[in-house]
Amino acid sequence: MKSDEYTYIENLLERFFEGETSNVEEQELYAFFARPDLPEHLKPYKPVFGYFETGIAREVEEENSPKQVRKVPFYKKWLWIGTAVAASLLLFLFLNKEDRKQEDDFNPYAGSYIIRNGVKTEIPENVAKDLDKMIRQAEKSHYEKERMALQPVQQHRQTLYDIKMKEQEAKQIESDIEMLEERYKDK
Repeated sequence: MKSDEYTYIENLLERFFEGETSNVEEQELYAFFARPDLPEHLKPYKPVFGYFETGIAREVEEENSPKQVRKVPFYKKWLWIGTAVAASLLLFLFLNKEDRKQEDDFNPYAGSYIIRNGVKTEIPENVAKDLDKMIRQAEKSHYEKERMALQPVQQHRQTLYDIKMKEQEAKQIESDIEMLEERYKDK
């Protein structure tokens, strides 16, 4: 009985390695090689079927096992970016605020003075502010007067430019007329 069974298994082995066995026949081979009492001439095949039974199953399990893919929601990704931008902006505004405070504390009129006949005279802040205001108004008035004085010059320049452009147009028209006269002269 054992030798018939071994012959049958040997036939199945040949067909298995040729790729001609069915699933049921392969299951018979797996069951046979899972037994502890194998004949010596079939023992070298035990690791092969042990692998096919456990190794492939383990690989298939690993491939089919659901992998933990941590999906970060779209809004969370942008939430971090937005938080970083907001923090940077707040830091910039905070650091810039101290600069403005120092500018606000600056008084250009503090310590203003005039020296007359070798005598140093302190100028009060309100007088210095008024003096500065008058100087600015005088500069603005002077600028306006210059602008008004330059208007005729600018108008004259524009007129000269317009005349040059018209002269160029006239020359172009004259050359076009001459060309047309020559073309129709022969006809």
